[in-house]
Amino acid sequence: MFTSNKKKVLSLMIPVLSLTLFACNDDDSRGLAEQPYERTEFLLGTVANMRVFNQDGEDAMDKAFDRVKELDEWFSMQNPDSEISEVNRQAGIEPVEVSEEVFYVMERALHFAEESGGSFDPTIGAVTSLWGIGQEYAAVPDQDELDAAVAVVDYQLVELDEDNQTIYLQEEGMVLDLGAIAKGYITDEAARVLVEEGVNTAIVDLGGDIVVVGNSTRGEDDPWNVGIQNPYGDRGDIIGMVPVSDRAIVTSGIYERLVRDGDDEYHHLMNPDTGYPFENNISGISIIADNAMDADAIANIAFSLGVEEGLDYINGLEGVEVIYTTNDLEVFVSEGITEDVEINHNDFEKVN
Repeated sequence: MFTSNKKKVLSLMIPVLSLTLFACNDDDSRGLAEQPYERTEFLLGTVANMRVFNQDGEDAMDKAFDRVKELDEWFSMQNPDSEISEVNRQAGIEPVEVSEEVFYVMERALHFAEESGGSFDPTIGAVTSLWGIGQEYAAVPDQDELDAAVAVVDYQLVELDEDNQTIYLQEEGMVLDLGAIAKGYITDEAARVLVEEGVNTAIVDLGGDIVVVGNSTRGEDDPWNVGIQNPYGDRGDIIGMVPVSDRAIVTSGIYERLVRDGDDEYHHLMNPDTGYPFENNISGISIIADNAMDADAIANIAFSLGVEEGLDYINGLEGVEVIYTTNDLEVFVSEGITEDVEINHNDFEKVN
């Protein structure tokens, strides 16, 4: 699930969020520090960054990072001792008892699999493992191997037992990969820990999964201005802004993780039906939602649908917004943020 490519660390460390310089207002009642507490680590196969703007926020940030590390141990496909790895080892053999957290994320993953008709499928692990995108062995798989992997991708063959809190993959060779939703859950958990520890102004950014806690340091009623990633630039190269407060924004696209085969490039957003990346005109997608876990899954679904159907899908959801960028350098946004999104890059045009 959470793959590692340390060669990308330096480029990823450029912050995705574009923030106004920190300023402490004497009339601000939030207890802000003169300078934020900031920490960056390489976790979940990506760069994890937190910024806490409250006084005495360092201990809260330590606890939030501890929670991230704990959950990564449970969810990671690459960790042979993780709960997900044990579920995969017992595929076609027996159910595996898991933690409350892993069971909950699995339930949500199956909810979105059902909602999407399988375009989002948490059993795609056999396919993603073959491609290995983000790992040193990444390569275009042999077609026969890929066909065999696609044959065991079927979310309907996942059996959940709520009473015993178990997960069972009914067919031998099935592989869970919760990477398309678990990173969002872990981001939410980090933010939850901060809030429980008394933090009211913070940013959690786990490799493009972002939760902003409260409003910006400019004022108690001023939202954060979040940058919209340029799909053709380095991480942190933005084409515009969108205001966000106390919500999650998750960004993904074809620029993030690639494998090259001659002149061909293959991105990491896989079609469960074919075993190959989805093919459409989308270069990047950002989802704004109440939590990063749901935003993660919705981003995958909205990407798979393409711009036109994706906009219809998002406009039908309550409290969810989308920003698409396309290969034609056009930007499309959902109905709820049409007036809020500002594009200030000369190469990109906001269409709606």
